[in-house]
Amino acid sequence: MIIKCPNCKSKNVQKRGFRNNNLGKKQKYFCSDCEKWFVESDGFERMRHDPKIIARAIHMHEDGFSLFQTQNHLWQYDGVKVTRKTISDWTKKYSLFLKSHKFSGKTKTKRKTTL
Repeated sequence: MIIKCPNCKSKNVQKRGFRNNNLGKKQKYFCSDCEKWFVESDGFERMRHDPKIIARAIHMHEDGFSLFQTQNHLWQYDGVKVTRKTISDWTKKYSLFLKSHKFSGKTKTKRKTTL
């Protein structure tokens, strides 16, 4: 996979260390053309919670758990305190994103029948 600079779309990028935060470690890149630093996008930018927690909450809610049940489960089993509004916002924002990665390559096409 070839990494491109999100600023100038150049392929002239180099790996330059890692960025560490409470969610883990991510590879940092440096673009030699525009001299900008960037981190490869994973779809969960600027989120305060672990992407695994977000994905679990969305799947639980879509599997039939109420917002309250999902919130309660996350607090009891994962020690994560979030509001029901947050879970609802995550569902609206990421449900299509998670479905597209879960079922990638398995799309069904409908045939049109003519009379």
